[in-house]
Amino acid sequence: MSPNEAPNILTRRNFLGKSACTAMSTAGLLNTILTLRQMNAVAADTVPTSDPYKAIVCLFLFGGNDSNNVMMPRESSAHAKYLASRTVLGIPLSGILPLNATNDNGMALGIHGSMTGCRDLFSQGKLAMLANVGTLIAPATLSDYRNQTAAIPENLFSHSDQQMAWQTSASTMNAAYNQTGWGARMAEAIVSAQAHTSVSMLVSLSGTNFFQVGKTMLPFRPGPGGSPEFRIGQGSSSQDVSRYTAFRSVLNAEYTNLMEGAFADLSNKSIREADTINTALQGTSAFNMIPNSGLGQQLRTVAKLVQAQGPLGMTRQIFFVATGGFDTHGDQIGPQAQLLGDVSASMKGFQDALDSINMGSSVTTFTASDFNRTFDSNGRGSDHGWGGHHIVMGGAVEGQKVYGTFPDPDISTSGNPNDTGRGRWIPTTSVDQYAATMAKWFGLSDSQIRDVFPSIVNFNANLGFMKA
Repeated sequence: MSPNEAPNILTRRNFLGKSACTAMSTAGLLNTILTLRQMNAVAADTVPTSDPYKAIVCLFLFGGNDSNNVMMPRESSAHAKYLASRTVLGIPLSGILPLNATNDNGMALGIHGSMTGCRDLFSQGKLAMLANVGTLIAPATLSDYRNQTAAIPENLFSHSDQQMAWQTSASTMNAAYNQTGWGARMAEAIVSAQAHTSVSMLVSLSGTNFFQVGKTMLPFRPGPGGSPEFRIGQGSSSQDVSRYTAFRSVLNAEYTNLMEGAFADLSNKSIREADTINTALQGTSAFNMIPNSGLGQQLRTVAKLVQAQGPLGMTRQIFFVATGGFDTHGDQIGPQAQLLGDVSASMKGFQDALDSINMGSSVTTFTASDFNRTFDSNGRGSDHGWGGHHIVMGGAVEGQKVYGTFPDPDISTSGNPNDTGRGRWIPTTSVDQYAATMAKWFGLSDSQIRDVFPSIVNFNANLGFMKA
């Protein structure tokens, strides 16, 4: 499995298969069917909420994005240290766009020159940067890392393990959490507040993922342009109609065998969900301001589903989109510039699309990745790292700010407190803090946040980058 692409099977521990996120063991599948039936009964009795619609979009950068070249120092002495440490990977000052903001240690920072869209959103107050975010169990020091204390997550620098840790918020591989994603756990925590609807609160535009797999909820997976219609010889001939009618009759039959009934239930639910979504998407905007790249197509569909939230009866949604190619051990400078340019243009187009339908403050988009990369170079590219810089976007974001502590770019001496070697930064902000801050805005209570994020008790649970 190449870490450059969004994988269909993420790790050997993944209980997901190649079906629509539901191919588990027999016992696991039966349990899922039973709990889904229970959740449907709960949803049917739920009184529609008057809460305003809110959505969270996870934008995952598969392969481990070198975010050391996403946000960089612009002050002359700090930039000189940056260039000395990065060598062939260094970006000159002329290639760095100013952010017109300083972080908490007063360093002037900028963003990669290909990311003009993100720079513009930052200047508009609709985007913020978070410095040095990564998987942590508790605040960690260089001594903790060297002694491998309990604060240090397992299997650092592994693509599959760190993808799972980012998406599950289970850095200890705790069995109670590593089989569910924190996106799904958030949805399950507030599902009773969701208006009655037959559509899942979880939608993946990029295949299987850990982020949206819960105990009682699974994601719906439409195609890039929406949900394909269900067809089994479903044409205009009498033979086609007979085949389709016969198949639906098979699915709607009564079954004494639980596995047969489970298959029929899931198949019928998928068909109904696809029909419901396709009907709601009719008449939505074209959103031509979003680029027609793979990532742009995913975000265009998200924008359409957000616009259709009223007919769908949604008050909360959690989306997963992704792009790959960030495992830049080899030639990095040119390819990464193209990748970051697409990410920036797609994010800018998506936010503009949401603003055009007055939903810009209702949706928060955030980036995630396997890990950052080494601050120094291997000669042409960079290798696997740890803490990195991320982007959070939306009208509800307290934008035009850099949150967190930017690492000292000097790795020439042994005195850098965040450098575990080669500029593999010890994170100073945890994934749990990043996620919990958005969860509070999404509507989770403090107790629900503690339930969803197992390590948040060790950290400040609100980083302040979301408006109340």
